Amino acid sequence: MKKLLLAMVLVFATNAFALSKMSSIPSEEKELLDKIFNNLNFNDVSDESRNLIYDQLKPFLRNGWYSHWLSNTSGADSKLDKADTAFADIMIYNNERVTNITLIYFRKFNQMYINTKEYIETTSSAAMDNFRKKQKDSQYKNLNETDYYAVFNKNGYMGYETVHIKEPNAMMVYETANYLNVFAAETGENNGPQEDEPADDGKDGLGNAKLPGE
Repeated sequence: MKKLLLAMVLVFATNAFALSKMSSIPSEEKELLDKIFNNLNFNDVSDESRNLIYDQLKPFLRNGWYSHWLSNTSGADSKLDKADTAFADIMIYNNERVTNITLIYFRKFNQMYINTKEYIETTSSAAMDNFRKKQKDSQYKNLNETDYYAVFNKNGYMGYETVHIKEPNAMMVYETANYLNVFAAETGENNGPQEDEPADDGKDGLGNAKLPGE
């Protein structure tokens, strides 16, 4: 009985926190989130899952951000508006970087695939410094290298980092991918990365990859 009561208290506290968090986000960010879930045919999303997805977008919703996206319903010739699997391919622009986020929702499996690509303009010298650091970092494998670019993979993760240099300019591309457990409101399940998949910590992407000079 005590364990049951404790579990009920924890569920109540978690739900209360999720509601409080969602009520505090700016209205334009909430509107964006609502539109994305609508395009994913996921309007019955639980508050915890809503917060989980919002946390993936939040790092990029700053400094004059703007977004647009494509989904199952985009295009007059689409026959996918009633499909069981839904996607939203989102472009987010701000004054620091351009980010592409792809969400694919598999309702039958209560999972969402998320792929995030960040494109950051920088100088060739800063990019070269980053390249040299990655060459010495045992956590990364150099998959391919030419005179103009190098592609690195983080060992054991669906995470990639590309250095692209055309002097005096350069670009860094950070890519991360993961599976998120998401649920409809009535299920009351917990969220988070799938346990049998390496949970990408996101330190090389998903918003906290620092700009050169930060």
